[in-house]
Amino acid sequence: MAIAGLVISCFALLWGLFTYFKHDKKIKSQDEKIKQYKLELIEKQKENEKKAIIEAYIIKGESYKRIIKVYNKGKAIAKNVNVILPEISNFHVSHNPCPIDIRPQNNIDIEIRAFMSKDNINSKIDIEFEWSDDFCELNTDRQTIQLF
Repeated sequence: MAIAGLVISCFALLWGLFTYFKHDKKIKSQDEKIKQYKLELIEKQKENEKKAIIEAYIIKGESYKRIIKVYNKGKAIAKNVNVILPEISNFHVSHNPCPIDIRPQNNIDIEIRAFMSKDNINSKIDIEFEWSDDFCELNTDRQTIQLF
């Protein structure tokens, strides 16, 4: 009877050790995954700190005057921003300050005047942007905006 108790005790001790080491291995594996995730998150944040994100939207002014607001949504200065507007009949660019630097969360205005035409009613234009920032020397993007 004493031997059976000793065997049961040894088995329980071995089972407890097995469970402990298996659990410890799983905890260490999860901890390693969490550390890796945090490192990737920090790297992504560092990249975002170096990026400028350029977007445009339109503001309707009096009559046929339109202002294209070119906005830097990023966290870095957008350097040498160049806004390329297509040549469109019935439109005249009154003021385009490009190339120019745009600080984070700031914008520039580009004034456009439209001449009376039925074609202007549903006018959309593709605007191209070129700029550099701390992340990349030559960034490009394209956006379509509705003028009217």
